[in-house]
Amino acid sequence: MTKDRDYILGTHDAEIERLGLQHRVWRPTALSFWRRAGIAAGHTVIDAGCGPGYATIDLAEIVASKGRVIAIDRSHRFLDLLRTTAEARGLRNIEIIEAELTDNIWPNAEADFIWCRWVYAFVREPTAVMRRMATALKPAGALISQEYYDYRGWRLAPADAEFERLVEIIMKSWRDEGGEPDIGLDMVRLATDAGLEVTLAEPEVHIARPGDDFWEWLSAFIKNSLDRLAELKQMTADDVARVGAAWRTAEADPRTMMFTPGVLMLTARKPR
Repeated sequence: MTKDRDYILGTHDAEIERLGLQHRVWRPTALSFWRRAGIAAGHTVIDAGCGPGYATIDLAEIVASKGRVIAIDRSHRFLDLLRTTAEARGLRNIEIIEAELTDNIWPNAEADFIWCRWVYAFVREPTAVMRRMATALKPAGALISQEYYDYRGWRLAPADAEFERLVEIIMKSWRDEGGEPDIGLDMVRLATDAGLEVTLAEPEVHIARPGDDFWEWLSAFIKNSLDRLAELKQMTADDVARVGAAWRTAEADPRTMMFTPGVLMLTARKPR
């Protein structure tokens, strides 16, 4: 067994559970996005940065037995979970690759589609990854991606200073690890520089209320973030206590609204 390569929020059980909640919340959006792009039975799809494989499973069922999904991730633990789930579901059309997205593991002109969600925000070499994705696409194949473009847009209404400070700390820790939370602002340039043609670019923002799906998704993210930032000594125990108290106050008030971070939904096609 290889040593797992960690993520900013880790690969532990709580993070796997949070990623499952995240996929359930965003699944209707993803299914609609894939349908609009044209993913169907018989296609080959790369799920880049697949994590525990929640989207991989959905994609494998869509492309069916004559199609194929190539799932790529650097986490051994996440990929073990995907293997277990695929076996339990009887899905034999999934190929799993444990690697960094910057590794030389990409197929040449094999994929009809590449799907990635909040992947470019974490990679240290987005230009290199985009070029590899472009090479892996067939002519007329498409990259379908979902990335943040306005992370500071994640706000509470009424505004809360402690919460906004937490968002700033999260963004700083993200950048300290070599990522870029607002990578969506650069996705069109990255795609076109790699020879792809952007055919769809749309913003996606939700307004959540305490107890609804999007609120629960970001609530789980806050809990895991606080634990992780304390573990990394980027927040003190007092910091965590203040943010936790502010969040509980907001959550207890049914009048509170939360604006989710701005997300760019992008489709970029390779010329024929």
